[in-house]
Amino acid sequence: MKNIITTLALLLTMLIYTSASAQVYNYVEDSTETAKPSSEYKKPTESDVDAFKDKSHKDLPLKDKIFFGGGLGLGFSNIHTQVAILPMVGYMVTPNFQVGMGFVYEYFERKDVSYKENNYGIRPFMRYMIPLKDGLRIFPQAEYYGFSNNREFRDNNGETVKDSIWRDQFLLGGGVSQGIGRKGGVNIIALYDFSYDEKTSYTNSPWVIRVEVAF
Repeated sequence: MKNIITTLALLLTMLIYTSASAQVYNYVEDSTETAKPSSEYKKPTESDVDAFKDKSHKDLPLKDKIFFGGGLGLGFSNIHTQVAILPMVGYMVTPNFQVGMGFVYEYFERKDVSYKENNYGIRPFMRYMIPLKDGLRIFPQAEYYGFSNNREFRDNNGETVKDSIWRDQFLLGGGVSQGIGRKGGVNIIALYDFSYDEKTSYTNSPWVIRVEVAF
């Protein structure tokens, strides 16, 4: 009887020890699982970056989405004088997509034939900036250029004649821009006039080349 009781006590002790050991083992396993990182770092895609830029852009105040700029043209010789002023104002719809309105004033005079022009016009445009590196960007641009061509000259009879005609140019092309800050830049633009007619157009070439500054 004493041997039976001793054997049962030994078996009970072994069961208790085994149970306790299993509980400790499970606790270590659970602790190891919770210490394991839940996920690895995932590099954001270009779509993620663009979405972040667009969201940040939408939160900007209006004044931070508007830019100004333009160009100036001067030409002088013994027989002619030419002055062109081209201010503009633009709006950044997104960080890269821009729309704007340009204004034009041009004065031209030829002294040898008593010929003068005062031209006033508008040039709404849109462009999409494509970043390259170090602030350098390229962009396609579409533009309508309409202006009132006001002339004053002498006819074959020596009489002074004044007339005015509205002229149109439908321009498409592109350019390169060196960015300055978030909004500014220096732009070199080449546009082709798809409405050009050698007999009736105002200029003697369908190409329009400009240098402009934005800030």
